[in-house]
Amino acid sequence: MAIDRQPFSATDDLDLEPGQRDTDAVPVRLLTRQDLDAVLRIDAAATGYSRKDFYRARLERSQAESSVHLSLAAELDNQVVGFVTVTFYQGEYGHPERSASLDAIGVHPDYAGRHVAAALMTQLEMNLRALHVETIRTEVDWNALELIGFFHKAGFAPAPRLCLERKITR
Repeated sequence: MAIDRQPFSATDDLDLEPGQRDTDAVPVRLLTRQDLDAVLRIDAAATGYSRKDFYRARLERSQAESSVHLSLAAELDNQVVGFVTVTFYQGEYGHPERSASLDAIGVHPDYAGRHVAAALMTQLEMNLRALHVETIRTEVDWNALELIGFFHKAGFAPAPRLCLERKITR
């Protein structure tokens, strides 16, 4: 995913009128089941492989359990060119805060640099604020430097906790 050079946040532009943000040129709407093929196309173009089962299950759950999931699509040139999926939590690991986990975000490489990811994140932040969500978290592959840079510009920082894992041997 290509990233823009300037940092952004939905709160940065609160004084601007509609149509004055770079991201306003990118319409964002709720993702639907009919968008699955577009999501698969975008993800395959960005990753080089298909995760059809993952995204099919994610979209089906998002539609069936809309109170705990949020999925958005960005459109340009009359087609879906980006998406984001999020899961809500009423508290985790003993913490009572309302939080969300950004599960996946993708922008078709042909639309890099056109503020698609920023538009998705701006709309997501506005939706989460309206739902009184206090924190959004995500996980990023350590080697995904461009994506880490994007999240940094979107205001993300390392969490004050450590994720641990252990391989199960046979």
